[in-house]
Amino acid sequence: MKRVSVILLILLSPLLLQASPKLEFKERLVKSATEKAKKGEPHAQFTLGEMYYLGFLGKKDYEKAIYWYEKAAENGHTKAQFNLGYIYFTGKGGNKDYKKAFEWFQQAAEEGDPKAMRYLGEMYYKGLGVEKDYKKAFYWYKKTADLGYPRAQFQVGMMYRRGQGVEKDIHKAKYYLKRSAIQSCAEAEMELGKMYLTGDGVEQDEQKALRLLKKALKDGKKEAAEYLKKLQE
Repeated sequence: MKRVSVILLILLSPLLLQASPKLEFKERLVKSATEKAKKGEPHAQFTLGEMYYLGFLGKKDYEKAIYWYEKAAENGHTKAQFNLGYIYFTGKGGNKDYKKAFEWFQQAAEEGDPKAMRYLGEMYYKGLGVEKDYKKAFYWYKKTADLGYPRAQFQVGMMYRRGQGVEKDIHKAKYYLKRSAIQSCAEAEMELGKMYLTGDGVEQDEQKALRLLKKALKDGKKEAAEYLKKLQE
């Protein structure tokens, strides 16, 4: 394997991107990364994109970030593909474009990036940049959920609960919601709390409902307060 230079190792260090060396030193690092990036090195291209995205020289430059992310992405750099999808999905720097976001998330997801898989599931679920398709949404959400991501586990649980893109199955719904709630996903905690409160698909248990709803409220789900009020009436 080709030996990586000390400079490139420094460039790839996340700690350095958060540090504040003198501007002159930063400029030398950017120059070094640029030279390597122009030679077609995908890691250097990605690092340069990160520098512009994070404002390494003091000011963020999304256009240059996109330019170098695209170079890296075209060379198969999965993180660059995801970052491009995220920029277009969120509209960083006024660049919102769901179709482009979908294309880059799809490339990253097919390379195994779990965050891209979840966003792809969301785009299919909501019909953002692509025709709404619950079956495909479920496919991508479940791939992410089975890798342990709580937000995706919540979505899979709800799709089993509603029968969206998959046959309705309350037992599988409960399984995924519990896995999500264990990881402090407030939405899953509240949904399970509601189920135990009403006995919907589970044996009614006000103590479990109380515990889950309190946890959901603590984790930021303000709507849980309404259900807690019902329990305390």
